[in-house]
Order: sequence, then C-alpha cells, then structure tokens
Amino acid sequence: MSRPDRETNSSPDAALVQEALAALIANTRRVRRKLDLLEIASRLEIACQGLGSLRSVGDAIGLSEEMLRQFQTVSKLSPRLRILVKKRVIDSVDIAHRLSKLSVSDQETVAGFVQRGELDSEDVRALITLRKAMPDADMTVVVERLRETRNIREYIVEFPIAPGVSNLGGIRRRFVDLVGARNIRFMKKQGGKGVLALNRQGRDLLEETAKKRRITKRALVEEIIS
Repeated sequence: MSRPDRETNSSPDAALVQEALAALIANTRRVRRKLDLLEIASRLEIACQGLGSLRSVGDAIGLSEEMLRQFQTVSKLSPRLRILVKKRVIDSVDIAHRLSKLSVSDQETVAGFVQRGELDSEDVRALITLRKAMPDADMTVVVERLRETRNIREYIVEFPIAPGVSNLGGIRRRFVDLVGARNIRFMKKQGGKGVLALNRQGRDLLEETAKKRRITKRALVEEIIS
C-alpha cells in the first residue's frame, strides 16, 4: 500500500541527513577537503531541511551558524564563478563568501585577479569596504586603488602599560627582534596604553610566531610587553 503522505514530504530521510552531516564534519574542519564548496553547500541544505535550522546543524557538527552561513553564500556566486568553484580554482570559503557580496560584474572582475594569484582573501575582504567608498568606479579602478594602499596598510596592536613606565624603548626592541624594524610603522603612548602599528609583513610575522608557539597573538603580545 502506498504512503502518499511520505511521498509528498519534502524533508530528506534520516539516512540522507546523517550522510550529509558526516560529509559536513569531514569537509569543514580541515584545510584539505574532498568536496568542493558547492557540494558542501548542497550537503548543508540537506542537513538544514532534515534538522530544521542552521543552528541545529551547527550544534550537531560543532560549527557556528556564522561559519555555516558562509558556506551557504556560495550559491549566490555567478554561474561563471560557480564553474571556478567546481574546478576548485576558487576553493577558499572566505573568498567565495566575500565575492558573493559583490554584483555579478564585480564578482567576475575580482575573480580574475584571484585566479591569477594577484589578490588573496584579505585583499578581497578589503575590496568589499573599498567598493562601498567607490560605488561608481569600475572595479578594476577599485582594485588598483587597493594595490596602491595595500603596502602601507597598518595593523594596530594596543597593549596596557604598567604604571610608572615612561619609555617604550625596551618593548619596542623586543618587537623589533620579532618582526624587524622596517615592519614597525610606529609605536607610541596613548593615554594609559601603548599603540603599535605594523605593516602587513609585520602582522604576518606576528601571526606566524604565535602559530608556531601555539598561542594567540594576544598572548604573544602580552609576553613581549611583560
């Protein structure tokens, strides 16, 4: 006897949902993934249909809603970009998510720079903000403006200064030992705290050292200033 109520139910069966959850766990917690981003988004859709919400899926696999939402946005990419995703030319969820915030025309222009290795994830993130400031400019002009400012972009590190400390020379020398003098744009006192400005390479070196020591950047800074 047929069961029409089950046939018309659009929710996937439990086995399919479990399969989707297993695929999500295997492909969202590591750098090297077996599935491309569109395949992950497809599994995520199945899991959401089965469990009822993105939050429930996140709870089931141990990822935040925000992270899962980034995978969802891959479906907003233009047809041409989805082909690049399938070919894994674009395989960074952060880049795909940022590109999805742009118009189709802008997506395809920026994707060309990404494909040639001329823009990275951080650059694409910066372009989103810059595009808002230059809404009428051709995207190639926006990219060129980013390139002009990219090498002098500053990354600010703020840290507390112990009472009675008037000279930051010692702290500066320790930062110089870590990232090099040329990567420090300035260091100054501002109220009761110190402010350090690093260029991009300095920021990268700070991050690299923290990763090697398996501590946060904040913990590394606290060691340097103590």
